[in-house]
Amino acid sequence: MNKIYKSVWCEATGTWTATSEVARSKTKRGASRKLAMAQVVLAGAALVGSVSAAYADTASADHYFSVSGLADGSDDALAVDGMNAIAAGPTATAAALDSIAIGNSARALNSETIALGTNTAATGANSVAVGLQGKAAAANSVALGANASVAKAATDSVAIGSAAAATAVNSVALGAKSTTTADLSSPGENFGADDSAIGGLTAHGEVSVGSAGNERRLTNVAAGAADTDAVNVSQLKAVDSKIATATANSVQYDATPADKSSVTLGGPASTDGGATGGTTISNVHQGAVSATSTDAVNGAQLYAIAGDTSSSYIQENGSGVKYVRTNDTGLPPDDAHAAGLASSAVGYDAQANGLRSVAVGAWTSASNMAVAVGSNAQAAGLGSTALGAYSMASEVGTTALGADSSATAQYSTALGSSSLSTGTGSVAIGYKATAQNDNTIALGSGATAEGTISTAVGANSVAGGTGATAIGGGAQAVGLLSTSIGSNSSASAFGSVAIGNMAEADADGSVALGQGSVADRANTVSVGSAGSERQITNVAAGTQATDAVNVSQLQAATASASRYFKATGIDGSGDDAIASGDHSVSIGSGSAASGDKSFAAGTSSWAKGDFTTAVGTLATAEGDNSTALGYKSTATASGSVALGQGSIADRANTVSVGSAGSERQITNVAAGVQGTDAVNVDQLNAVASQGAATAAKLDGAVMYDTNPDGSVNKNSVTLGGDAASGGTVIHNVAEGVDASDAVNLGQLNAAINGAVSNISVNTANPFFSADGDSGTEGAVATGTHSVASGANAQATGTNAVAMGANSIASGNNATALGAAANASADNSVALGQGSVADRANTVSVGAAGQERQITNVAAGVQGTDAVNVNQLQQSVSGAVGQANSYTDDQIRSARRDSYGGTASALAAAGLPQAVLPGHGMVAIAGGTYGGQSAMAIGVSQLSETGKWVYKVQGTTDSRGQFGASVGAGMHW
Repeated sequence: MNKIYKSVWCEATGTWTATSEVARSKTKRGASRKLAMAQVVLAGAALVGSVSAAYADTASADHYFSVSGLADGSDDALAVDGMNAIAAGPTATAAALDSIAIGNSARALNSETIALGTNTAATGANSVAVGLQGKAAAANSVALGANASVAKAATDSVAIGSAAAATAVNSVALGAKSTTTADLSSPGENFGADDSAIGGLTAHGEVSVGSAGNERRLTNVAAGAADTDAVNVSQLKAVDSKIATATANSVQYDATPADKSSVTLGGPASTDGGATGGTTISNVHQGAVSATSTDAVNGAQLYAIAGDTSSSYIQENGSGVKYVRTNDTGLPPDDAHAAGLASSAVGYDAQANGLRSVAVGAWTSASNMAVAVGSNAQAAGLGSTALGAYSMASEVGTTALGADSSATAQYSTALGSSSLSTGTGSVAIGYKATAQNDNTIALGSGATAEGTISTAVGANSVAGGTGATAIGGGAQAVGLLSTSIGSNSSASAFGSVAIGNMAEADADGSVALGQGSVADRANTVSVGSAGSERQITNVAAGTQATDAVNVSQLQAATASASRYFKATGIDGSGDDAIASGDHSVSIGSGSAASGDKSFAAGTSSWAKGDFTTAVGTLATAEGDNSTALGYKSTATASGSVALGQGSIADRANTVSVGSAGSERQITNVAAGVQGTDAVNVDQLNAVASQGAATAAKLDGAVMYDTNPDGSVNKNSVTLGGDAASGGTVIHNVAEGVDASDAVNLGQLNAAINGAVSNISVNTANPFFSADGDSGTEGAVATGTHSVASGANAQATGTNAVAMGANSIASGNNATALGAAANASADNSVALGQGSVADRANTVSVGAAGQERQITNVAAGVQGTDAVNVNQLQQSVSGAVGQANSYTDDQIRSARRDSYGGTASALAAAGLPQAVLPGHGMVAIAGGTYGGQSAMAIGVSQLSETGKWVYKVQGTTDSRGQFGASVGAGMHW
């Protein structure tokens, strides 16, 4: 037995050929996916079974694929002259490009053809023949079923079913023994007079579900809607009912005589010469009146010819009637009256009372230069026109056309039955159309324009707001200056716009675009509704700050943002970000935002309090309204801010840029201008200089004595002069006035002589003031170029500045500003009472547990600038958008892959398998799911005993994925 273990590429024939394991192949370059799939299936079959070489060989239980033949070379399968051709089975032939022939004597003789089954033949280009002796001879044809056939001339045709035959171009023979033999050159039956009103008169193909004597019934046919749709029996019954009704109400020729020369109407016979009984024929068109005419004439023609011979209505003037009630007064009350100059009145009690007026019809009335035509028509306004029964045109320049139409305001127009125009310059056109206000337009049946300068166009449309516009059936524009365009659209708010069927704009300034769109927020544009959102396509790139941006701009912005934002972490349930507070946001592995409206960003960051922000790994914002920025930064007090790695803000409403022993400087601080602004070193140095000058001045000042407890004794002043030298002389002393004033020498001399003068002195400096005991609380500046100002202030570092009672600046270039402020690290700055700056090159605005906020911070521009909360929130928002977009893309890709796998599974499930003992089957099937598609090819065989079944199959899908499976089963 010749076992097949592989298929090889034959360079000479350009085909894949099934061979034994000892044959060698040359690798084919660029094999198509279809050939690769076939190779997978054949190889799979070879791995689990064998192909029999002897004609009478019987497949054993361990073989999955076998082909019976003579094994003498006379019935070999041939895949010749065709690139990528496949032939399997005795004398099977695949003779053209990409052709496939599988089965005994199967023939695929043209490019892209498939022949599956014994004696099948696919000879037309791109044709398919499946089933015993199936024949597909035409290009692009399909023959499916035993003895199914498509004739050579029947291009683009399909025959499905045993012995089905398609012989006409572009036709389908559906079902066993169905044929397509209709004469397509004959036009379709037209029961009307106008060919343009009939769809599909010219046939371009045929679908047959039977043949002469083998007709079939089509069941479960839905009612046709388009002109060329099939109709079902219920639709035909409805038409038949209408025809029967129409026939019963129609006028028929008399049966006798049979030459259609007599018609008897069906009314009751008249016994009084036609005054009663008989049948009235109405709406008769005017017939030709001549000696040879056989046309019927109507009553108007007869009346015009015969007339009323009484002198009350006609005056003869040689050639006939000249006037009908023209310039005639003094007639009976029921007569027509034409009282106005050059007026005309025609009809019972018609009144033409105005200059050049015309009144035609019973009880009509026309004023100056007005026209009233129709029973009870009234044209009362100057130059007005009323046309139609009970029409009314009551003001200057008004026009009312149609039964019961009414135009009651100056220059208004009402056209249509029961139309009404009541506003100056308004127009109402259509049945019951109403234009109720000045300069309004209502166009359409039931259309209503209520608001001033409003427009309603469409059946039952309503423009209720001033300046509103409603266009479309049932459209509603009731808001001031609103616009509604589309069937049943609605614009109910000020300046709102709704465009599209059932579009709805309910908020001021809102715009709803598209069918079913809802805009319910002020000054917004909606292109959909909840659950029915839309994309906006073909959006140009925005250039102004308020322009919309397109996806390409968003992608560019996202790409730029991704350069500066990355997040990593362990993808596990224990490291998920948690946002449990209302309106909270959490970003980062293990991050948590538990406070309401809180924000946490960074690994293990925690925004615990309400309205808090924690940014940075292990950053914690615990106090309400607190902010922690930086690695391990902590803001525990309400309203506090911790800025930088390890910073601690534990005092309410403070800002900390470090912690005890780890203080920082704040650099690039602009000079403060408001009372609550931070000051920089330049400002501090200026103050220190002023303090030094003041101190120098104070050193020569006269001071109060102090009490033993250190308090000022304002009852005693001791001058500093050397007692041994005679003390201190006070010069330029003014004369004292009051009893307690000091006296000068002149007064003293005068006193000796009995005269006293006032003495006063003032040494106060209005620009500098400092309090303390200069003897015990003096400021100390021991560092080179250092400055100390304030009681017990100490500036011991080089270039250090200490300002404020008990302030200390011990670091080189350090600055301590504020009572008890301490800047101990080099280049550090401590700002504010009790602030501690104990880390080099840092700025501190508080201390551990006494942190402060820094407010009114401008948006940073340079890389080393501080950022404010607005900038931080914007940055985090962009990062969140990027993360969401990336996640969505990954999910969509995974979904499409899974849909492709599902399509492959459906295709594999659709493969039939062998059911006849001792027979095999090659099957092909397709599947689709979720927009993805797949193809499956399989080979199966049932053993001679019917006990064992074997199956191998392979799949490929539109996502480029391949799959294969092998299985076996046993019956018992």
